[in-house]
This record gives sequence, structure tokens and C-alpha cells, in this order.
Amino acid sequence: MRFGICMDIAKAEGLDRLGFDYFEGKLNAIAKLDEDDFNSVLSTLGGCRTKVEACSLLFPKDMVLIGDGAVSDDALCAYLHLAFSRMERLGADVAVFGSGKSRFVPQGMSYRTAFSILVDRTRIIGRIAEEHGITVAIEPLNRNETNLINSITEGAILQECVGMDSVSLLADMFHMCGECEDMKRIGLVSPLSHVHVALASSRAFPTHRTEELVEFFKNLKAAGYCGRMSIEGKSGDVVSDSLESLKVLSELDKEEL
Repeated sequence: MRFGICMDIAKAEGLDRLGFDYFEGKLNAIAKLDEDDFNSVLSTLGGCRTKVEACSLLFPKDMVLIGDGAVSDDALCAYLHLAFSRMERLGADVAVFGSGKSRFVPQGMSYRTAFSILVDRTRIIGRIAEEHGITVAIEPLNRNETNLINSITEGAILQECVGMDSVSLLADMFHMCGECEDMKRIGLVSPLSHVHVALASSRAFPTHRTEELVEFFKNLKAAGYCGRMSIEGKSGDVVSDSLESLKVLSELDKEEL
């Protein structure tokens, strides 16, 4: 596997020598930059060994896809073209669709209605992503963050309903543990296009082996996954925790589990 870290791309220069294979940027922040600031960051990244290959946080928290106050199709398309064109310029090719507040089922709306709307809007996302050579990875989130698409099974159903090659699925260990999902489901919904990892108990960097981490790797390997794995977690010391985490993840990657 290849290991990366979710981070603010403006801080890339300071994290370039930690040994990560790639960076995962925050797309809502990248899209918010004015052109001069984006070009400045792009120039800095050009001198870095580690490149941005993926982006998380597809939408700003105030960009709602479902219900009252939902963003119009025109405004949604304009945002996506800007965001995905910047991903292209960065060289990134996977956009993670977490954004739990954006896809929340509003009070008084049925799940069926909300899911149907989400399918339609995800098709728009997938169409524009395809135009820019990008794959969108649906990220199931635990119930503390959203009330729609909480399991990888539910994410796989959304992916199937959308029915586009540019729309895929992600497994996040922290969220799977938060929903008490059986890790064996990874094999049932594969292939995956991307993976996130953080300790189940604290969402901290995976600086030590845990039962859940071993089980996560075991089932990813059984499903034939050998792609990217991004650390998306909390740290009090990014440098030290990154080095420890990379050691742990690399050892698990090499082991026969």
C-alpha cells in the first residue's frame, strides 16, 4: 500500500521529509483560496518531493445538497468545476465525498426522498469529476457526523444506484468502528478506491497496533486492496506521530495476517 496524510496543503513544505508517499488536501479550503494564493501554494508544492494525490472534504459545511436552502444545480456545478480543476492542477485524482453536513436528511423529510436526491446530486458530482479525470470516493460517516450513508454497505448501495465509473467507495476505519461494522464487509463491497485510517478510540494517529487496526488490514488484504491509505486523525505532535504511524502501517502492510 501507499501511505499519506490528510492535511492543509499550505503546510506541505514542513511535512515533506516525513516519508509519506503522498498528501491528501482539504478540497473545500483549496477551492476557497483566491487565484493568487492558490498559485503561491502550487509553486511551493512544486518544490516538494511529496505530492498531493487526493483530496478530502469535498464541500464547505454551508453547502447543503438536500432540503431547504440546498445549493442550486448551477451553483453546485460552478463550485465543482472550480474545485476539480484545481485538483487537476495539483495532480490529484481522488476526491473524497464525506461532507456529512452537506448530505444530512433534514427533519420532516423521509429517508427515501433524501436518498433519491442524494443519488441525483452524486450523479452531477460524478459527471463533472469524470470531465476532470477524477474519481469520487463516497465516504460513509458515523451517526455523530451525518444521518445518511453511515455504513460501507449503504455507501455501496449509493454507488450502485449512481452507476458511474467515476463514483466509487471508501472505507474509513474510524467510522466503521464507530458504527460497530464487521470488517468482513470490506470484502463484500470491494473494490475500494481509497482508505482512511485513525485509531478507533480517539481518532488519533495510528501510532501503535490495535486489534481493530490489525483486523482492518487483514480484511483489506483479503479483498485485494493495495492502494492508498491516508491518516485522517488528531495529533499533538504531527512529526513524531507521523514517524511512529508510518512504522506501524508499513509493518502491517508487510505482514501475512
